[in-house]
Amino acid sequence: MTKTGRFLPSPRRVVLLVPPDGQLIGMIGFMEALNAANRVRASRDRPPLYSLALVGVGAQTATAAGVVLQTDRADGQDGPHTLVVGGALESVTAPAPPAVRAEVARLATDATRVVAVCAGAFVLGELGMLDGRRCTTHWLALDALRERFPTALVQDDAIYTEDGRVLTSAGATAGIDLALHLVRQDGGPRLALAVARLLVVFAQRPGGQSQFGAALSLRPGIEDRLRKLISAVVQDPSGDHTVDALADRVAMSPRHFARVFRDQTGDTPAAFVARVRVEAAQRALAHSDVGLDTVADDCGYGTVETLRRSFIRHTGVSPSAWRRRFRSP
Repeated sequence: MTKTGRFLPSPRRVVLLVPPDGQLIGMIGFMEALNAANRVRASRDRPPLYSLALVGVGAQTATAAGVVLQTDRADGQDGPHTLVVGGALESVTAPAPPAVRAEVARLATDATRVVAVCAGAFVLGELGMLDGRRCTTHWLALDALRERFPTALVQDDAIYTEDGRVLTSAGATAGIDLALHLVRQDGGPRLALAVARLLVVFAQRPGGQSQFGAALSLRPGIEDRLRKLISAVVQDPSGDHTVDALADRVAMSPRHFARVFRDQTGDTPAAFVARVRVEAAQRALAHSDVGLDTVADDCGYGTVETLRRSFIRHTGVSPSAWRRRFRSP
């Protein structure tokens, strides 16, 4: 209760379940972002937004990096508001330990949100929590996620997903993007921006943005129709994305649209579309054997020469050199 007699809302209880041999960066990065939100609020004489706890199936849990975390026993915990399941590389190829599955199932029962960081998605899949839901994981494990859980709606190129109460993130550092998404939901865009600045990361990368390329930094307060338009461009880089076409899709005049887009995103529409197309080409070159003419068509360039010029301008190397350097085995 405050001095004026008003009751303060209770912090949202966030429990991170640390699996054996979990990836430290993904788990701790997520929790550090939420803790940073508490620190920002404390600096403004505001109560904490989150109550944070690390739990495991034992009193101590060794991570993949060899760091041993002191964890509370999961079986002594009440149901949290938000359950976060850390990722372990072994989960990609083998079922999670029975004790981990049991505690995730128990803690998730009454949780408002269930979050998986990186390979933590596989534990949710084993419990049927991804059935019919959009989800993602690290790009190296996407095929394994789809193969093991065929009813999951695996998103190949998302930083994070949210489908109902289940949220998943891509690679380990994408967990910070997802944590900032929750901070934005719980505390508003200004708090999320302050946390991003404190952590020296992007304020927000769109959930549909490429795992592979550089992210667009969105400013707080961006209009929902622009946010949806950005997602549509990312999903279809080869489409008609001239200023006139984009303006028409959000019912604005081209001049007004260009001004609003730049004010709210910090980028011109043309620069944004160019970056999206380069990132799409990067992914195609790294993860497929298709020819440059196909890459040019699929990514909205039309000709190989246009692809080559744009690619060199943005990356400093030719498409062929990029493929040699980053081609997935």
